Amino acid sequence: MIRDRLGDLVERLEDVSRRYHAHFTSRTRTVIGSVKSFLRGIFLAERRNMQQMAEVQESVDRQSLQYLVSEAKWDHQAVQDQIAQDADRLLGGFSDSMLLLDETAYGKKGKHSAGVARQWNGRLGKVDNCQVGVFAALCRGTVAALVQSRLYLPDEWVKDGQRCKKAGIPVENCELKSKSTLALELVARTRQLGLRYAWVGADAGYGKEPRFLRSLADAGERFMVDVHRTQRGFLQDPKPSLPAAESTKKRGRQPSRLVTHQPVLTVEGWAKSQPASAWQEISVRHTTLGLLRVQALRTVFWLWDHEEPQARRWTLLVVRELENPSEISFSLTNADESLATQLLVQVQRQRFWIENAFGDAKSEIGLADYEVRTWTGWHRHMTLCMLAQLFTIEQRFEESESIPMLSTRDVRTLLSCLLSGRRHLLERFCQTVADRQRQRWKSIVSRYLKQGEDPVFLSVGSSTM
Repeated sequence: MIRDRLGDLVERLEDVSRRYHAHFTSRTRTVIGSVKSFLRGIFLAERRNMQQMAEVQESVDRQSLQYLVSEAKWDHQAVQDQIAQDADRLLGGFSDSMLLLDETAYGKKGKHSAGVARQWNGRLGKVDNCQVGVFAALCRGTVAALVQSRLYLPDEWVKDGQRCKKAGIPVENCELKSKSTLALELVARTRQLGLRYAWVGADAGYGKEPRFLRSLADAGERFMVDVHRTQRGFLQDPKPSLPAAESTKKRGRQPSRLVTHQPVLTVEGWAKSQPASAWQEISVRHTTLGLLRVQALRTVFWLWDHEEPQARRWTLLVVRELENPSEISFSLTNADESLATQLLVQVQRQRFWIENAFGDAKSEIGLADYEVRTWTGWHRHMTLCMLAQLFTIEQRFEESESIPMLSTRDVRTLLSCLLSGRRHLLERFCQTVADRQRQRWKSIVSRYLKQGEDPVFLSVGSSTM
């Protein structure tokens, strides 16, 4: 069956190139041939750097690929915009469609690559020499597609105009913007493109900034954003007000700073004060590891930044793992308070899928395997990898009924066989993929039976709500 369904993967990849042809063609020149070589190289090479992608293909040289990424005339933003709109046709417009915001770091040596600096590398869990990109992914169910990216520039770069110029950073981009500001720009861009999502999600790296949450709310976005356990707030409206003057006859400045008399507390402090009976057990969704169950708490929670005249009334959601109660996440949402806790937990748990998208893109697509130093080169490499990822997602949707557990790795395995001219070995490669499918299903059944549940498998992209 797999051979019958996926024997034309090369032709399908050609169709993607045709769809994006206009972005890589001008009145006098086209680099669409290099785009095809780049995409084929992604699926053929073990490491997706220019040298290896050229070596695994006949009549392809490293210089043509380097030219495509570094010098050719094409607009990476326009390509990302089409990727986003194509992803929306698969993932947008549902009640559980989400725009997930997150960053990922790329370890680098030296100091000449655009934006490189000693900064936090979340993958390593420490400060290291790296570049950091902020991404938006459109997500529904178990699938997330990276659709927009921005390279973060640390302060030391913004202050050094010559360094920015050498790295090809446009003057208009050589300004200090926090990662949360870049994330807000991605939200605005996706809305401008007409993407249809019901929620915005992000981790505590963004939720720790009250301005980020306020900006989402003011833009009319419904969010579910994690916050740190030390996040402070109020259980009742703090009703900020100016303190009364001590005496109308006393000279000097009148009070101008708003204050509140309501007690402040941390989200962790509130959660610890709740009795065991307050925790609600919730079945979140069916997964390949079995039925995901958690415990949750919720309450009205007021945030005030000591500047706005009124506090913001939101909902605090606390979720902990059943198997590891010390693993607790804290999230804030401006969703309607009438929404069921079950739904809120399902939305909160969706943020995992952007991490899955990063993992797939780095291990199977080569998102981190670039050899460029410039601003343009970085964005172009990300864009071409995002296009390759979209292709694999489209195949998984296309085959969701006949091959429900088809993975990005499976698509790459079959493409590498077809693109390398080893079609005579296609049957063997198809057998490898079929064996993986059976092993995955066997593992799923085993885990469900251990839980005392009926084995369930949701097809790619199916709703979790």
